[in-house]
Amino acid sequence: CSTWGNFHFKTFDGDIFYFPGVCNYIFASNCKSSYEDFNIQIRRAMVENATVITHVIMKLEGVVIELTPSSVLLDDKLVQMPYSHMGVLIERSNNYLKVSAKLGLTFLWNGQDALLKYANQTCGLCGDFNGIPVSNEFISGKTKLTPIQFGNRQKMDGPTEQCDDPVPPTSLMNCSREFASICETVLTSKAFTNCNMLVNVQDYIETCVQDLCHCDSSMADFCMCNTFAEYSRQCAHAGGQPLNWRTSDLCPKSCPFNMQYHECGSPCSDTCSNPERSALCEDHCTDGCVCPPGNNIPFLFPGMVFDDVNGAGCIPRRECHCTYEGETYAPGASFSSKCRSCTCVGGEWSCVTQSCPGTCSVEGGSHISTFDEKYYSFFGDCSYVLTKLCDSNEFTVLGDIHKCGLTDTETCLKGVAISLNGGQTVSSNSTAHCKLNYNYFVFISLANVTIFRPSSFFIILQTTFGLQLQVQLVPSMQIFIDLDPSHKGQTCGLCGNFNDVQTDDFKTTSGVIEGTSAAFGNTWKTRADCPDAKNTFEDPCTVSIQNDQYAQHWCGLLSDTTGPFAECHSTVNPEVYQKTCMFDTCNCEKSEDCMCAALSSYVRACAAKGVLLSGWRSKACTKYTTLCPKSLKYTYNVNSCQPTCRSLSEPDVTCSIKFVPVDGCTCINGTYMDDSGKCVPASSCPCYYKGMPLSSGEVVHDNGHKYANIGLVSHFSWLFSLSVCVPPMVYVDCGNVTANVVGAGCQKSCQTLDMECYKTHCVSGCVCPHDQVLDGKGGCIAPEDCPCIHNGNSYGPGESIRVGCNNCTCRNRKWQCSEEPCLETCSVYGDGHYNTFDGKRFDFEGDCEYVLVQNYCGQQAMSQGTFRVITENIPCGTTGTTCSKSIKVFLGNYELVLSDGHSDVIQRTPGGKMPFQIRSMGIYLVVDTTVGLILMWDKKTSIFIKLSPSFQGHVCGLCGNYDGNGNNDFTTRSQSVVGSVLEFANSWKVSSSCPNANRTLDPCTANPYRKAWAQKQCSIITSEVFAKCHSQVEPTEYYQACVDDACACDTGGDCECFCTAVAAYAQACNELDICISWRTPSICPLFCDYYNPQGECEWHYKPCGAPCMKTCNNPSGKCLHEMRGLEGCYPQCPKNKPYFDEETMTCVSNCGC
Repeated sequence: CSTWGNFHFKTFDGDIFYFPGVCNYIFASNCKSSYEDFNIQIRRAMVENATVITHVIMKLEGVVIELTPSSVLLDDKLVQMPYSHMGVLIERSNNYLKVSAKLGLTFLWNGQDALLKYANQTCGLCGDFNGIPVSNEFISGKTKLTPIQFGNRQKMDGPTEQCDDPVPPTSLMNCSREFASICETVLTSKAFTNCNMLVNVQDYIETCVQDLCHCDSSMADFCMCNTFAEYSRQCAHAGGQPLNWRTSDLCPKSCPFNMQYHECGSPCSDTCSNPERSALCEDHCTDGCVCPPGNNIPFLFPGMVFDDVNGAGCIPRRECHCTYEGETYAPGASFSSKCRSCTCVGGEWSCVTQSCPGTCSVEGGSHISTFDEKYYSFFGDCSYVLTKLCDSNEFTVLGDIHKCGLTDTETCLKGVAISLNGGQTVSSNSTAHCKLNYNYFVFISLANVTIFRPSSFFIILQTTFGLQLQVQLVPSMQIFIDLDPSHKGQTCGLCGNFNDVQTDDFKTTSGVIEGTSAAFGNTWKTRADCPDAKNTFEDPCTVSIQNDQYAQHWCGLLSDTTGPFAECHSTVNPEVYQKTCMFDTCNCEKSEDCMCAALSSYVRACAAKGVLLSGWRSKACTKYTTLCPKSLKYTYNVNSCQPTCRSLSEPDVTCSIKFVPVDGCTCINGTYMDDSGKCVPASSCPCYYKGMPLSSGEVVHDNGHKYANIGLVSHFSWLFSLSVCVPPMVYVDCGNVTANVVGAGCQKSCQTLDMECYKTHCVSGCVCPHDQVLDGKGGCIAPEDCPCIHNGNSYGPGESIRVGCNNCTCRNRKWQCSEEPCLETCSVYGDGHYNTFDGKRFDFEGDCEYVLVQNYCGQQAMSQGTFRVITENIPCGTTGTTCSKSIKVFLGNYELVLSDGHSDVIQRTPGGKMPFQIRSMGIYLVVDTTVGLILMWDKKTSIFIKLSPSFQGHVCGLCGNYDGNGNNDFTTRSQSVVGSVLEFANSWKVSSSCPNANRTLDPCTANPYRKAWAQKQCSIITSEVFAKCHSQVEPTEYYQACVDDACACDTGGDCECFCTAVAAYAQACNELDICISWRTPSICPLFCDYYNPQGECEWHYKPCGAPCMKTCNNPSGKCLHEMRGLEGCYPQCPKNKPYFDEETMTCVSNCGC
């Protein structure tokens, strides 16, 4: 429906009429339904003899939008374009102001005319959209209405307004002949040949004649041009392609920059930030300014694109600038960050990655980050192997993690030991400077190890073989292990295998990947007498309100955009550190120490990436700056050796050691540290000769030797209280044994069989006889009879389990698995929770269309790509929550659209076989494709995409790049890896005119009244109901996502949001063959009985239904990919009706055509 020029209207049903009203009229509304979705009113006025639309009011989905030629108001507030909220998008497109609503309505206005479409029962000047011209609009009962009578019925005066109806025009007979030829010449010219076949030209010739008769002669051009333009638009709308009919004399138009005016140009122009926009365009062409085509030889000169980075008109793509972290770079410019350097080439980054040291850390006594940057929490109570070389004992780093509070989750790092070549052991305890009786600044140099103390807060141990340990002592013990890249792929232990793949960091020596951190951590115990750590899901912040508020306040500084840590946000995402900080601060007895340790961890992570933060202790943790002894002062960034008395006499070996800057107490300028830890002026320092101090005036002859023996012994002493042994165990008494017996200290169990023994002296206690080992139940067992362990369960020799898509059999304590490549899954569910193919989780809520996954990545792959999956979020909560999704799959020349619970297939160009197989499986719609892509959709907000391994490393989008390494999943469209979720996700917008998403409020902070309800409902995920699954899939992340969603859905649909979040965890369990029936009549019920014919009972709920059924869409019952059954309602089809008809939801004996 449209209106244009001199009071002309065309209804939805195709009637064209003239109505010269200047009041406020209802243009279109959906008045025939019980709820009015939209109402659009327009007002015209005469300005300088021309008719112009001066005011448009639209009520859409409860918001009121007012448009005037100069402004856009939404609920009486001025808005900047592009603007998007609650499913309404306002933007500029070519020459038009475009308002589109997700309910299926598009409104375009170019200042004089408006266009609109909506397939429904409507009222207003646009008619009733019943598909029949004239009927109902111009016939009321038995009487025939004139256009003026019809128009007057749509008048909507304001509360104090009385607007006069227009007077019927006097018919001007004498003008038609002379004007008819002008109108006909243009409207049937060569430019419109294609259109004359699609749109009846006669109506428009008459309209044009009327224009020339009614219009003032000075405005004749204005009137006539509008009608020609409207005919051109209607032609494009009908699928035609009008040519350029404008000339320099007839209705000319000018364009900014070097753009050209096209009558039928793409409304989706390619830009520097999205050079593939036009490939996904689904709108018909519109008139407006577009970029000139350029010498279109693809890949050499791929046309001109609009420079939306600098706003400088149209340029060849190779001249596009690149952006990175908000900065703009010209072509050829480059930047380098840690481990990679990138150069800008035609709007895209071309990057080279260098090998880099890996860092593993144990922070807060329980939070471990592996060399591959996988973060997990592990609450142990033993000595564990942090890292070692799997195939040699060149070095082993051990960590003592022990309970240090009342709860199971209160654990502390109590000591660190490093064992070299299986012999010499160097250890440091959390009270190092007292226990080892060293001065404040230790300096020890052994053959291949140097230990020194750059500040009072840290000890550094440097080796000659590429291992460096930084041990933090203040405010609590934390360890950071840096390892040279030459050891990549060779390490074992809690720090993972250092192979740039996060997904296999929980791989154990027995050969399988464990599902939870507790199961993985328990395999690295070094002692047989320690208890196993358990999975715990409690959130300590829910226990104490005061601790929670304290933690919220101080840990909140980490993500505060104006806080002391803000300058590092773009380099290191503070999210993980803030969660850790919250947990530790609520959990610890000494809240401040734990909070300060967590803040210092973030500061160190920033320093490691080259961002040095100083001044932060003026806002938090100030007390540590005042604790320095007398002659020392606090320093933020110590990055080199400190001045010592020793360094005045001899070269200081520690000065050549590079390390990540640390903080702590150091000597005041001009003073030197002596051996007792005091800072003294140079004149008070002793001299040193071959490492020995000489007091002032003492002379030494060169043949006089003095040696210092610095022996470092591991301070591990574990006591066995039982001296009476349970048979078959026997007692070893260290009082009367030979020298090389280590006694009970090295008693092995099935779990610790592969561990070295890190003992230095004999320990009395009970041991197993004849090389037997402990079986974990108090008895002894031969090593070859030990079971295999997976996720905390024991399996005897010969037993098999399924891990992923492979079968594993237990042989000699190790798993032997088949090596089928498995399909990996990317899941998107609820309110923007993403889990990429490589297991990286992030949250992002934006309401544009985004590329989820495609194999058109980088300029080289543009020609080889085959598929794209695009998703659009439809928002429904006031906090910006997403309520449903529509999905588009582009494959070959076909497009599949999934929205509102339905699927539609569109053939974009003729030819080719349909590459989709669509079937229903319970609550899911499953799309199988011929290229190795499977899509599962629950018809609401959950999408699971499975991809075959042949796509590894060749895809991009919000689902990441599927190369096993989650750290580079934030790769933007321009091929740079960024730290910010927003920068990454916004780069994958399909349309650059859609506004960027901003950081959303934490929904439970925004709606605190919903928090308790959300936590109570979502606790089903961590409850007994899912107990079978807890040891396989960590529930914590799913629980947190559920709480966020249940808080966020505040405009209805809250149960829907909660149920989707729980179903996502159930689906993750289902993937591992763990079938859980969690729905009840009161929790997220599915009413399968609805589908049962009266008195019959063939429909039932199944938590893991049939994987492949005989349906009318798929009568063979064979599927392209075998899949696990999905939950939902399933029919038990009887033998005489074997096929399931998905349209009618019934069992049938045979399917129609």
